[in-house]
Amino acid sequence: MTWKFVSWVILLACVMLQAVPVLAANGTTTVSGTVPLAIYDVSTPRVGFHTATISWRTNGDATSQVFYDTEFHSNIADYRYCTRQRTALVSEHKVRLVRLPSFTTYHYRIKSVAIIDDTEFIAISDDYTFTTQPWRRGWSWWTWSWWTWW
Repeated sequence: MTWKFVSWVILLACVMLQAVPVLAANGTTTVSGTVPLAIYDVSTPRVGFHTATISWRTNGDATSQVFYDTEFHSNIADYRYCTRQRTALVSEHKVRLVRLPSFTTYHYRIKSVAIIDDTEFIAISDDYTFTTQPWRRGWSWWTWSWWTWW
């Protein structure tokens, strides 16, 4: 028998065996612990000429804050701009960035903090990007409709 064959047999046996609950001597067991705070479903649903809305979810109620810059930084403290930390504890977050130059690519990272029993749990997201819309010079639909109305 080769080791490759043996490893496949062991793997198959592990997959086919059902999980069996483990009981303590008195027939019950208590498991306690804390799940780390996680950030997920990060998106930029609205990007305009000078604004962007960042939204995300956390697996528990936490604060909301966005750090952003025109370049990536491995340390979140190195980002040039950040929003004020919103202290309302929520699990669905939405932050709007304003006064952004048009047609500019931004890197952003999210920071959320949850406090459980006087312990602070901090989650920092990966790097994400968005690009603001280019400013279009010339006639817009509104200008055209106003002009033709007169």
